[in-house]
Amino acid sequence: MDIDSRMRQRGEFPTEQPIEALKTDHAYARELFDSYFQAKDAGDRKDLGGHLLALLEMHAELEENAFYPRVRELDPSLVGHFEEEHGEARRLIDTLKAMDADDPQAEPLFRRLAGAITTHVDAEEQQLFPKIEQANLDMDALGREMQAYEIRLIAARTQRPAAPGVRL
Repeated sequence: MDIDSRMRQRGEFPTEQPIEALKTDHAYARELFDSYFQAKDAGDRKDLGGHLLALLEMHAELEENAFYPRVRELDPSLVGHFEEEHGEARRLIDTLKAMDADDPQAEPLFRRLAGAITTHVDAEEQQLFPKIEQANLDMDALGREMQAYEIRLIAARTQRPAAPGVRL
């Protein structure tokens, strides 16, 4: 099965290929960073920036809660390092979310975030993913767990109060 970013954007999760799904998310984040830095229109940059930050938050949460716990035993130190990098990225994301899109510090912070994310995903793909692919893990079970977590994550983020105490 070929996985593309459109498939992932539609919320489809290929349970039999969880590593490929993560790689597709990584590639999509790179594309969004490129689009953000190339955008000339302030409104486009604001939209792209917001979308990118939301994607990074969701991806990190998926990895931290559904992926890393299942693969930690393969290299606890490496997984711990990746979790620390997630913490650094979260701090940058929180700072960016709190500032106006036209703040002069936004672009340098987005560049710093892009560098941190690029370094992180390259290390994951080159160091952790090969270990996982060589291990005797039940990839289908891992994929199903990740899919279930992602569905819950998306549902929680899309539910908005219609009125006090009422959810749609």
